Amino acid sequence: MNINALLAALSAAMILGGVVWIVTALRTPSSDAPVRPPSRWADVLAMVAAHYRLMIVALAAAIVIFFATRWPVAAVAVGVAVFGLPKAVTGRAAKDRIRKLEALEQWTRRLADLLVAGSALEQALEHSAARNVPPAIAAPIGALARRLRVTRMPTEEALRLFADEVDDPIGDRIAAALILVARRRGRGASTVLQQLAELVAKDVADRREVEAARAEHRTTVRWIIGILAAFSALAVFQKAYVAPFGTPLGQVVLAVVALFYGVTLLWLHRLGHAAPGHRFLNAPGEKP
Repeated sequence: MNINALLAALSAAMILGGVVWIVTALRTPSSDAPVRPPSRWADVLAMVAAHYRLMIVALAAAIVIFFATRWPVAAVAVGVAVFGLPKAVTGRAAKDRIRKLEALEQWTRRLADLLVAGSALEQALEHSAARNVPPAIAAPIGALARRLRVTRMPTEEALRLFADEVDDPIGDRIAAALILVARRRGRGASTVLQQLAELVAKDVADRREVEAARAEHRTTVRWIIGILAAFSALAVFQKAYVAPFGTPLGQVVLAVVALFYGVTLLWLHRLGHAAPGHRFLNAPGEKP
C-alpha cells in the first residue's frame, strides 16, 4: 500500500469536507427569512449539510479499503455501508420524533392555559417562548415569537412558517388549529387546544409501543450486520480464499453479492422504521 497516496487521499477528503461546511454556513438563511419552495438541488445540499461528517468518514473508509484490497467494488460497498448502516441499526429518528411530539403536547397545553388566563392569541404565543420551552421545539417557537413581536408578521403567515420549521404532520395540525383560532378571534381556543393536546399525547403513547416492538427488529438487524462484517473481515485475511474476487469477473460477482445484501438490508430497514406521514399545511408562498 502506498502510504503517501493514502495520506493524500485522506487530506483531499478533509479539504472537501471543509469546503462543504463553509458553503453550507454561507448558504444557511436566518430563521426569519422567507421560506421558499424547496428544489431538488436544495434537498441535495440540505442532505450534504446534515451528513457531511459521516460522508467524510465513509469516503475515508472507502479509500482505505481500496488501497488495502485494490478492489473498487469493495471500496464503494464499504463507503455506502459506512454512510447508510447507522440509520439502519439505530432508532434515533423515531426517538427524536417522539421527543418532538411530547414537546408539542407540552407547549400546546401551556398555550391553552395562557388563553384561559385571558391572553390574546398573539400574546400567548409570545409568552410561550419566554421560559420552560421544550428543547426539541425551542428554535421554531423562538422564531415564531420573534416574527410576531419584532417583525410584526401576520399571525397566519408566522404560524405557517412555524409549521414548516417543525416539519411534522402533528405540527401542521396544531398550526392549522391556531390559524382557525386566529380567524375566529380566539373563541373556543382553550378547549380546542386541550383536546388537541390529548390527541397528541395518545399518539405519543401509541408510538412508544410501536417503537418498542421495532427496537427488537433493529436488534436482529445489528446481529445480521455484525455476523456479515465478521465473515467479511475473516475472508479478507484468507488471501487464497478471496483471490478470485481480484479479477474483473470476480469484481462483477462481488458487485452482485453486495447489491443483494444492500437490497436486503434496505428492506429490513424499512420494516423497522415508519414514515412520518404527509404534511398538509403549506408554507407562505407555496402552492397547495
